[in-house]
Amino acid sequence: MAIAPDAAPGLYWIRLHDAEGAAPPQPFVVGTLPEFVETESNNAPHKAQATPSSTVVANGRLAVGGDVDHFAVSLAKGQTLVASLAGHETLGSPMDAVMHVVLPAGGQLAYNHDQRGLDPEIIFTAPADGNYLVRVFGFPSTPGSSIAFAGGDRYLYRLTLTTAGFVDYAWPLAVTRDRETRVELEGWNIPESLRVITIKPEGERFEIADPQLANTAVVAVEPHDTLVESEPNEPASPQAIALPVTMTGRIGRPGDVDAFSFDGKQGQPLVFQLESRALGYPLDAVLEATDGAGKSLARVDDVTSARDPFLTFSPPADGSFRVLVSDLNRQGSSRQVYRLRARPAKPSYEVTADTHAYIATPDKPAEITLSVDRQNGFAEEIGFTVTGLPDSIAAAQVTSTASGDSAKAVKLSLTTRGGPFSGPIRIHAEANGASKLTRTATTAIPNHTARTALLWLTATAAKK
Repeated sequence: MAIAPDAAPGLYWIRLHDAEGAAPPQPFVVGTLPEFVETESNNAPHKAQATPSSTVVANGRLAVGGDVDHFAVSLAKGQTLVASLAGHETLGSPMDAVMHVVLPAGGQLAYNHDQRGLDPEIIFTAPADGNYLVRVFGFPSTPGSSIAFAGGDRYLYRLTLTTAGFVDYAWPLAVTRDRETRVELEGWNIPESLRVITIKPEGERFEIADPQLANTAVVAVEPHDTLVESEPNEPASPQAIALPVTMTGRIGRPGDVDAFSFDGKQGQPLVFQLESRALGYPLDAVLEATDGAGKSLARVDDVTSARDPFLTFSPPADGSFRVLVSDLNRQGSSRQVYRLRARPAKPSYEVTADTHAYIATPDKPAEITLSVDRQNGFAEEIGFTVTGLPDSIAAAQVTSTASGDSAKAVKLSLTTRGGPFSGPIRIHAEANGASKLTRTATTAIPNHTARTALLWLTATAAKK
């Protein structure tokens, strides 16, 4: 595999395919630092693998049960080392990794387990010149009946070891599209020239990358106003906001509660969506809606298996209301950051495909089940088109009606006339009513939380 010199750093998805089908997409990271591959045997401190420098990325694997990897890093007194492991959260590895910093002769100096989801991260300042060991081992991400160090072919990780700049997050976490915004980079060893930058992004996301940084930072790009919380904004003196808006906030101290006041109208529901855990930060957020006097009207913590809350709030009357953000366990720190989208709950829909890849043969069409999630009373017919198909493959016309069984799910059939084909396709949906609202079908990537709109279709030729 060859990486173009001008390839933008970040996460990519790679899919392997042949004439018979396609494998699920797999993550591939293009980084900014020199990289090396972990080699065995580095299970013991005296066998630690020396790193080429103090600013590198180790590509490793806990290959078997009981595997423990050691890396030796040379540091000068006062140098701050960032050791950040990407495994479960980025690569989908089925492991819950643990990391230590230890002395070559033994003696634990630093420890971390779950800093970014199930992935560990350590910020360590060397007390003296010398070699320090970074030790990695892990448990299964899905707990079993035994308590033992785990390993296997899929226990992959990327371990960033750097004394250069490392970004924890960009502040604010969201900016308005086509509007110049000052962004502060929060983290460790950030060069002064990069602590504050100005961006004017397009699209839906903006990735901040620089050769002086060991990683990248992603900022959401919104079509509406974006604001940063302004302290003091406790429940007694909330910060006024106008919807729609995306707020960047921080539960900066234990017991901190951020309050935002807004106007609501009876019969016009509102949606509040908070992200923190999904972004790799530790806030266990709670959202609560109150009236102007502070009476609680709605409260939500986790949503299904997600740790980030989502609240739909219907004002009981016209007036002023508040939404409160807090930590479930009343914790707070500089890393308890969040992004809160607040907007009217407009009728909408989403379309989900049942899997990531399909096969069509001359005697058996590919059948794609599309689930339609109608939100906030969306009641229009929806039509579907497929792009990326060759002339030899036809898609049947199908419609999701406003009511009945097809309102929730439809089956799309792709028929081949015998020509071989293997490639990506997209399924586009468009409402046939007044809204003309369009969506693209997505599906979950196996073993990952990410989703993709690029489905794969394989069509085999007719047998002779």
